[in-house]
Amino acid sequence: MRIFDKVCANRRSEADILNDEEFMEFHVAHKRKYSRQHIWYQEKDDRFTIGVSDFLQADHGDVLRVILPHSDTEVDVDDELFSISFADLLLVFRSPFSGKLVEVNGEIEIDPELINDDPYGDGWCVILEPHPPYDTDNLLEPDEYVEFIEDEM
Repeated sequence: MRIFDKVCANRRSEADILNDEEFMEFHVAHKRKYSRQHIWYQEKDDRFTIGVSDFLQADHGDVLRVILPHSDTEVDVDDELFSISFADLLLVFRSPFSGKLVEVNGEIEIDPELINDDPYGDGWCVILEPHPPYDTDNLLEPDEYVEFIEDEM
């Protein structure tokens, strides 16, 4: 399976990709970092806005349900941040940092379609204020994330 997105378009032409029998189209937003679990992190003012990448729903289908924790919840490394249900799969996402969940996007619990339509905008999940020190070395830059997905395919 071949992958096409805005980041890797300059490495091969769209025509080459469309000639393949299968391809997957998704978007990768810049000014964010990504985990190998397909979560994006956007750091601003010592806080991380966190959501799921467009690849996740392109790979598993539409998000059907989202379960979020309460805001003002303290989390440790590997504590559950949120879970997302697809037609045949439930994924639980864990925190890479200890910190405080200062805000949750309750709109996506009411309307999970927001993640399908706008995963990097209105479809964000939580805002985490990490406790120092925290390490982002295990997170990927957008081009590294695309390479990771290509290698996994």
